[in-house]
Amino acid sequence: MDNNKNYTLTETKDVETFFHGYAADFDSIYGHTKKRSGWDKFLDKYFRRSMRLRYDLVLKYSANPEIKTILDVGCGGGVYCEALLVAGKTVTGLDIADGMLELAEQKTKRFAEQGKVNYVHSGYLEHHFTQQFDAAVLVGFFDYIKTPLDVFKKLQTEITKELLMSFPKSGGFLGWQRKVRYKMRNCPLYYYSKNDLEALFAKMGWQNKAEIFDIDRDFFVRIKL
Repeated sequence: MDNNKNYTLTETKDVETFFHGYAADFDSIYGHTKKRSGWDKFLDKYFRRSMRLRYDLVLKYSANPEIKTILDVGCGGGVYCEALLVAGKTVTGLDIADGMLELAEQKTKRFAEQGKVNYVHSGYLEHHFTQQFDAAVLVGFFDYIKTPLDVFKKLQTEITKELLMSFPKSGGFLGWQRKVRYKMRNCPLYYYSKNDLEALFAKMGWQNKAEIFDIDRDFFVRIKL
């Protein structure tokens, strides 16, 4: 158990290092910070379609008027935080990468001045919240998590209504290529099949609470708690 914990903490540090250096490039996919090259725009259109689809689904389901407070786990550069704030939600963003949080804070400064958003620099499993949230957004997060059940169990104590999550789909040349690319930069990466997700949700007793959507290179999951 101790060895597994140490390995997980080491991986967390590797992810933090990767995304601190990758912040501006990653954020520009959504149209911020850096100008996109023609090649990048081509990749965005044909190979990053699932990123737009999961963004649209988060905004669709979080529009529920009963959802007022949202925790964005792995908030990155604040793309989702900003959109949720514009939609009238109160948001807490958490991320392990300083570079990402700096972008998020810049992007949502006007909402911070209104007391509508705050940020936490931490890994999710390492941080204890003293409050509960109506919903949680975990998009582009489980790609880097070795033990998703640990995350689910913690979410169950902190979130009262809905979980909106994405999981990268296993298989395919692009998935293999991404894994090689991330390994070269010492960043862990995990993929899931639909059967994997169903087995995980069954262990949580969520099999009748989960909606799984196949969105190109990802699965989008909505859990109604």
